[in-house]
Amino acid sequence: MTAASRAKRIDPNLRILILEASRFISYSICGVPYYPSGEVAHHEELIAFTPEQLFEKRGLEARTRVKVEEILPGRRSLRCRELDSRREFYQNFDSLVVSTGYVPKRPEIAGAELSGVFTVSRLEHGISLREAVRRPGVGRAAVVGAGYIGVMMAQTLRRCGLEVSLFERGPQVSPHLDAECAEAVQEELRRNGVELHLKTRVRRLIGESGRLESIAAGDLTLGADLAIVDVGVRPNTELARASGIACGVTGAIEVDDRGQTSLPSVWSAGNCAQTRCLISGRPMVSSLGTTAAKQGRVVGENLAGIRTTYPGALETSIEQVFDLSVARTGLTLGQAGQAGFRADSVTVKAADRAAYWRGSAPLRVTLVFEKGSGRLLGGQIAGRQSAAKRIDTLATALAAGMDLSQLSQLELAYAPPLATLWDPINIAANAGLRRLAGR
Repeated sequence: MTAASRAKRIDPNLRILILEASRFISYSICGVPYYPSGEVAHHEELIAFTPEQLFEKRGLEARTRVKVEEILPGRRSLRCRELDSRREFYQNFDSLVVSTGYVPKRPEIAGAELSGVFTVSRLEHGISLREAVRRPGVGRAAVVGAGYIGVMMAQTLRRCGLEVSLFERGPQVSPHLDAECAEAVQEELRRNGVELHLKTRVRRLIGESGRLESIAAGDLTLGADLAIVDVGVRPNTELARASGIACGVTGAIEVDDRGQTSLPSVWSAGNCAQTRCLISGRPMVSSLGTTAAKQGRVVGENLAGIRTTYPGALETSIEQVFDLSVARTGLTLGQAGQAGFRADSVTVKAADRAAYWRGSAPLRVTLVFEKGSGRLLGGQIAGRQSAAKRIDTLATALAAGMDLSQLSQLELAYAPPLATLWDPINIAANAGLRRLAGR
């Protein structure tokens, strides 16, 4: 949608057709987890444009419930099928953007096909889940996988009044965080009544008459009226691969920094397209909407004749876990080591505003840096108040290639009701400098 809108804005004479297999276009997938609990009152609030509004306001033609079944690059044509009528037709193109996103990974768990088992990767899933949590007798829920979506859905189901058990086969929730920050998330989940089962593999989902009744995990069997399974996502590349579009080492569609694929006049952007890490330079695939939107904007500009490039991703993200704000950017300590850096990290706790100010709360700041040079490689922040947007300072510092010395002297705003004389980010940088100096 970003690519289409940007291209049309630059060149209004372009004829742009959007083909979408589902019922909805141009909606916020990031808002879907807030719909079952009623924090988003109606699913229509998540929809930016209907096809009719999109044509009226932006001049873009969109057809829903149309599945592209084959790309014919030599003929510059698509073989399509209308899902409701089953009618097949061909659609020619001059340029093509493949933006098929991601699909949930299929878990190797018996019973995953039972009624009452959900994933949350489409708006339709959110609508079905909201109906499910409101059924009489639904009181116990299991969440399998404690990544972004799993943690978010655990709190959503608690807000729906359900008993919630969260299962993760790894040693911590939120594997995109280092252990110190993940511990803060775990404390908050437990404080709000989420039962955590770490280092626990789900063996089976059990049901009668096709409907979920319980979950077998580790040496436990617990009752469950519904379950959400989120064991990760993968790029949706089947259509691209079948047409001969090259995929990279990450499994996503290989593109250059303009979004061009291996085939002439075929572009790709979003969660199905490979990018590179801005810190390590290595290929990566991002599941974040912010990355997808920026890639899409670059592709749209190139379609309209403006040569622009996408520099790479930092994976900057924020989460709200009950009353805790959690944010990250760049590499974790583990990722830095895997990327070949000689890395170290420091974690500090500091007040988010003057200690004497009512409402002052601690922030936990972790900085990951390169030994020797002190170059900043990543950072994470967790706290009750302003953690979420403070991460933007670290993201900007990473994009600028700053080191700990520069970060320690960064002039950040101060007023007792809002901040401290030495910002927690400055304090963490100074702690990192002491670590480098061996003090």
